[in-house]
Amino acid sequence: MLKLVKYDFRQDRDKFLAVFVIVILAQIGLGFTKLHDYERFTMNAITYVIAGMILLVMAARTFFHNINSYNRRLVPIRTLNTVLSPLVLYLVLLLGIIFVALIHLGVYISMYSTSFLPENFWTVGSLVLLQVYWFSGYMMLTLMFAITVARSIKFKGRVWIGLATAYLLQNGVSYLENLFFKSNFTAWESLFQFEIINESDIPNGIQLIQGHVNLGPMLFELVIAVLLIAAIIKLVKKRVES
Repeated sequence: MLKLVKYDFRQDRDKFLAVFVIVILAQIGLGFTKLHDYERFTMNAITYVIAGMILLVMAARTFFHNINSYNRRLVPIRTLNTVLSPLVLYLVLLLGIIFVALIHLGVYISMYSTSFLPENFWTVGSLVLLQVYWFSGYMMLTLMFAITVARSIKFKGRVWIGLATAYLLQNGVSYLENLFFKSNFTAWESLFQFEIINESDIPNGIQLIQGHVNLGPMLFELVIAVLLIAAIIKLVKKRVES
């Protein structure tokens, strides 16, 4: 598995590293702008989100290349490893982005005031970070499943079918979670949610909405993720055998 992840990384190593270099340069550039602290902090966060999305597309492209590569089929490796290696690669790259962001935050706090941060930033921020990481991996699985479905279809219009599959799967699961649990364990449920209150009560007048981990939706999404992996493996095997 690790050898496959290293191989996938080396294929597009320069492109992956370029994303990190651009992110770091962009953050340095933002540091010299004449923005308010909270505005600069927001732009910093958006930059990291965009980098994560770019890495997501690149990792999905790696999976697409792997299942279409004739040479890859000749290598005696398990289908499970072929499926999981791009996912693991993306999660590792995402950890790299998070690590850079945490270092950036630490440097920023040591140099400037933290008064612009909401009072419960660390508590809610940790939960949001967990949700973002899980949601990103889940989104990668959704794209992998959609790509596999599209490549398993032999008639025209498979690209649109793949897009429709990704859209219906993502929204369908969210609908079921809200139907059964009245909530869902995704990053977007609590990310960037805040309320402005009386500044006399809190120094910066901003309070993040306190979130919590809903175990039901989280386990439901975990089951869906396992089923997606099993379905991808079955479709890839069927395509190779045909």
